[in-house]
Amino acid sequence: MQTPLKVGLIGAGPWPRMVTGPVLDAGPQTCVTGVWSRTTAHAAELAAQLGVPALEDVDALFDSCDAVAIAVAPGAQPELAVRAARAGKTLLLEKPLADDVAGARKIADAVRAGRGGALVMLSNRFNPALDEFVAEAATVDAIGGRGLFVSGAFLGGAFAYGWRLERGAILDVGPHLLDLLEAALGEIAHVQASGDALAWSSLICTHTSGATSSASLCCTVAGDSRTEIEVFGRNGKAAFDGRKIDYTAWADRLRNGLLAVARGEAHPANVERALHLQELIASIESQLSTHARA
Repeated sequence: MQTPLKVGLIGAGPWPRMVTGPVLDAGPQTCVTGVWSRTTAHAAELAAQLGVPALEDVDALFDSCDAVAIAVAPGAQPELAVRAARAGKTLLLEKPLADDVAGARKIADAVRAGRGGALVMLSNRFNPALDEFVAEAATVDAIGGRGLFVSGAFLGGAFAYGWRLERGAILDVGPHLLDLLEAALGEIAHVQASGDALAWSSLICTHTSGATSSASLCCTVAGDSRTEIEVFGRNGKAAFDGRKIDYTAWADRLRNGLLAVARGEAHPANVERALHLQELIASIESQLSTHARA
């Protein structure tokens, strides 16, 4: 039986408590070796939940593991990711990579120079249904599409705090929606934005394939969360509903993805893609800020 990849956790907020920690510790591909957080009490709570030690400093965490899963605020991720990459660790990074393009580039540069590689938590990439959608989209000779990501996450609950409320849906869920549109229609070369990053934002995307798409994002509306992509072409249409997911298969694909990256294999949820998405987000936020001043 293969020895599981040893993973240290950095961060002890809602996401690592609810998802990253339990999923990586469930194995068999991975196991958690310890937790470190700037908030010592939170680290102790998550470590107790997983039955692993809470480490006193980041270097001690690095000594315990071969891979590092980072789940912190975007502004804090670059420093920690660069340190982990320089220590030769394989990385599981959060989206967005950083709170600005400069921070994202620092991470990408460190990963390129490091030995471990990186997987980014573009969570739809681990949904088996996405593969089926992308394969179907390739058959329709797509000329356009639409995307929607709406939720009430910022109205209250575990994720209604800090940077998400300050920066809005574009920085938080924008990477997911833009990545889905690109999976179906090809890389986005240009995006035109209007609306309010803290309320409803609307996008028009031009893809290098020649297709165009529209997208809407909002995390301050009541009701069920919806992540939807639909593409249309001369041979038909294809649709993806992010609510349809086998979570057991999703968790298995996440662990397998991290293991594959640790072996030096390529994965579509990589740091170069995440940097490209960060650049699109910067353009969108700049446009929305300009509209707000006008």
